[in-house]
Amino acid sequence: MHTTSRRAAAVAAALVTTFLTGCASTVVGTAEPGPTPPKTTTRSATAKDATAETARVVTSEAGAALMARLRAADLCQALDPEPMKKFGEPVTTFMGPGLPGCKIRAGNSGTEVPTHRFEISPSVYTEIDRQKDQEVEVAGHKVYLPKKAGSEGSCYVRLPIEDTGYAFTISGYKSKGTWPEACEEAKTYAGAIARKLLTIPARTTPPTGKSLLGKDPCAAQQQFLGEFSGWSPGSVSRYNPYGCQIALTKPGDEYSYTLGVIYQYNVEQEVTADTPAVTVAGLSGIRLNKPFMDLPESCAVSLNYKPSDPKGTITGHLISVELSPKQLNPRLGQKAPPQSLKPCDVVDKVATMVVQSAG
Repeated sequence: MHTTSRRAAAVAAALVTTFLTGCASTVVGTAEPGPTPPKTTTRSATAKDATAETARVVTSEAGAALMARLRAADLCQALDPEPMKKFGEPVTTFMGPGLPGCKIRAGNSGTEVPTHRFEISPSVYTEIDRQKDQEVEVAGHKVYLPKKAGSEGSCYVRLPIEDTGYAFTISGYKSKGTWPEACEEAKTYAGAIARKLLTIPARTTPPTGKSLLGKDPCAAQQQFLGEFSGWSPGSVSRYNPYGCQIALTKPGDEYSYTLGVIYQYNVEQEVTADTPAVTVAGLSGIRLNKPFMDLPESCAVSLNYKPSDPKGTITGHLISVELSPKQLNPRLGQKAPPQSLKPCDVVDKVATMVVQSAG
């Protein structure tokens, strides 16, 4: 979503869908299907204003404080099983999407009988973003629905988190067939859990075993910024609780860079000819720096911090680090000049510090 390189965008796929679309890979295992996440910025005449407002939100101290609260939260505590029973039994709650999110499902996945599911996760959602949606009230709370229906089996609702510029996205999904009532049902469920969800319930049970839950991917930023001697870091951008981006500039350099670190809750990534195996700081993973035409090289790694259990399911914890360049003064028809940084060397050093920080 927020890359600084056309090359990185060209090789983007399923690994870092939150904001590091330069990190791509082949995903093994089969994910439970779900609705496509809606974009959070407008493409109208206010697109420039929307971009500026998003930048303000994700770099604000208030935004960083909210992300810290969300890392310490357990959104599953806010979910209510009772409204789900009308869709069938059993009703189960489980992690995802991502580390901060939570899902609740009625029915047995993998059977011929359709299941119904709601997924709750935080996302950027500014005042300008609200303009493209329809404001309604449910259970005393303002929520926002899409003005146009999306897929026939899903719908999302936004529940703003006060005036922070973020919201909880409540996505409803039916596994088979159409669901004309999807938006109405998502709105109703949002109303049923809004009060408790907005308290951002703290996690009461610590994670068991090796886990990235509650940990800040940019906790070691002072250490890994030491790899950028002479470079000036910009504000830390936080689009979600488990991801951060830092822009880097240097006077006179042909390039600026974006350094991104994200913690994932996903299936381990598959080693292929385009995503070779790598070991960094004792963790296995894959490297992503497939050349694309004559554009400058970017580099990323995805490391398996905690394997999926069972294997092939979306229960693994991954650490991803990416460095993406942007040529400041590209010249039409001329090959991009050499970089003063070697992206993969830097990525490996930063990833080592991030792994050490994670413990």
